[in-house]
Amino acid sequence: TDSGLLDRVHRLRASYRDAASALPWLDAARWDADTPLLSAATDPGLPAAPRVPLEPGLRAADHPRSLIVYDPDRAGPIDALHDLLDELAAAALPLVVLHTDLDCEAVGALARRHPRLQIVVESGPVKILYFIDPLRQLLLNHPNVWLCTWNLCNWLGIETLCAAGLGDRLLFGTHAPRFSAQVSMGPIVMGHLPWRDRCAIAGDNLRRLLGLPEVAPSVEVAFEPGPPLVIDAHGHSGPPGRFPTPDENFAPADWLRFMDACAIDQLYLCPIEAIYDPALAPRDLAAGLLAAAPGRFRYFELFCPGAGPDVLARIERSLRDPACAGIKIHPTFHAVAADDDSYAPVFEIAERTGAAILTHTWEAAPTNPDHHLSLPERFERHLREHPTVRLVLGHAGGRPSTHESVVDLCARYPGASVDIAGDYFDSGLVETLCERIGAGRVLFASDVNWIDPRPNLAAVLAANISDEDALRILRTNAEALYASASR
Repeated sequence: TDSGLLDRVHRLRASYRDAASALPWLDAARWDADTPLLSAATDPGLPAAPRVPLEPGLRAADHPRSLIVYDPDRAGPIDALHDLLDELAAAALPLVVLHTDLDCEAVGALARRHPRLQIVVESGPVKILYFIDPLRQLLLNHPNVWLCTWNLCNWLGIETLCAAGLGDRLLFGTHAPRFSAQVSMGPIVMGHLPWRDRCAIAGDNLRRLLGLPEVAPSVEVAFEPGPPLVIDAHGHSGPPGRFPTPDENFAPADWLRFMDACAIDQLYLCPIEAIYDPALAPRDLAAGLLAAAPGRFRYFELFCPGAGPDVLARIERSLRDPACAGIKIHPTFHAVAADDDSYAPVFEIAERTGAAILTHTWEAAPTNPDHHLSLPERFERHLREHPTVRLVLGHAGGRPSTHESVVDLCARYPGASVDIAGDYFDSGLVETLCERIGAGRVLFASDVNWIDPRPNLAAVLAANISDEDALRILRTNAEALYASASR
């Protein structure tokens, strides 16, 4: 019943808040100069370590128990700073470097030259998840290298590093106030880790690094997910190839164990292999999961521009399958602009059958210029020409630069909605979307297996919204939008 689901959502949110508030947080990556871009941003004001820019003439003695941050634009080449780095090491002041300023090889060389210098690697603007293997090897090779968890959103990334014996060199970080602290807290609060390890990562590792006393509470407050109720409406299965993912070695029972621990009831996914090769049938690729846990997994059919009659016929057959949630398109990956005429067949199928379409959307990022093919405004022609089609703008546009386009499309076209999959981690995203387009058009999603579901789940659980709106986002919107009965 609605009242029963509301009660479960209320208890799930309360459990997350209670478990989060019990941990001894100390932020290693607060960036006060990077101010929020969304109107509903919030800042929990967690305790944070002082951060001091590294520059010639810095007096180490003036900054006890601080993190010294290297910026090449301010400090110049690292090779010209070795004397100053020796002073930092003597004063027990850790050096923070962004992985986009010094790559893993350069950090390794620095760690060998200055074995007493403690070096903290932190995410730069390029996704750190692509570098999880080199970073793991870097930490294994150099005991004076630490890793900040800000933007470490690899699925089970923290657990993987802890299993390699590296948990004592992980440092909680948020990049607040621009980004949500919850997305960094979620994987720790809901981590599959002993209580003391969660306390260590949340703050006591950093306290130890800075010479401060540890404050781990002796009494554990555990996150209790309760019976699974969440629908993750945008995921994947299969190895993506660019970095390792847990499901390369997962059986269906491993998927279910993780989902249960996060209160995830159902996962709607498109196998990665189908995106790489649209001739492959997503149902066949997901067959093991569908057979092992009927009702827990559903799949998206995949449409690629230029698909022949055999693929179109397969899509229509799949849409009669209750396990099929809808249709997925990916203009960036398939290198065909979203407003191209070649998408007409899939929108015609969706209009005729009542199926929903999930699409990738993103900003035109300098690091991946092909994303301009998926700009939200490119989908307007389809919404205008097919007014009954339900189109989900996956990733909600991907970044704040697309936010106004997303809001405008949702305001003018009733069939448009969004999901929050991916690493769009700006503070206030959930609240701003609810305020501007309505909670009834926002879906929880993660982009697993690329991204850990827990960052985005924590953002919803802790959002400044009602339990009713949280329930819509976490479950009932996806149930209605992707209902097979409508077809």
